[in-house]
Amino acid sequence: MQNLEDLSAFKYSEAERERLFELQDECTVSWTNKAGWPVSMPHSFVWSEGKFWVHTTTNRLRVRALRARPQSCIVVSALGTELNAGMVTAKTMATVHDGDRDLVRWLLPLFLKRVGKGADEEAMKQQMTLLDTPARVVLEFDPVDFFSYNSQALRKSISSNGYDKWDG
Repeated sequence: MQNLEDLSAFKYSEAERERLFELQDECTVSWTNKAGWPVSMPHSFVWSEGKFWVHTTTNRLRVRALRARPQSCIVVSALGTELNAGMVTAKTMATVHDGDRDLVRWLLPLFLKRVGKGADEEAMKQQMTLLDTPARVVLEFDPVDFFSYNSQALRKSISSNGYDKWDG
């Protein structure tokens, strides 16, 4: 190892990426506004069927933007997980699901369990009452490509190349 110019070899494997999506419940969703500016917002998500699933309401500007320009991006950080550090970026195509009550009612319980809400039947019922509204939409983000950075692999490589003061 001569320098840190090219980090492309330090990627998550598909299994590590799947583990990250299992462990982490928050992502950053990015889209563009009508002026072409990139915009991002953190969201809790569900990873299922090889896709990211998010819910929101129709009055959010991101819903209108994603309908018009479905090219989007999801970033998931490993901070706070057992993977410790690193991240995955997914180039995605978004689909806005309006009025699909079955899809909303499929996603919301998964979402509530994932983020630690709805711990018992009564709590789940109360949360569903608050979230399951007519304006609720599901945003489906279908990955087109993944890019990742595995900082644990980089640390191991640095250490094995004799740079033993990197972490200290």
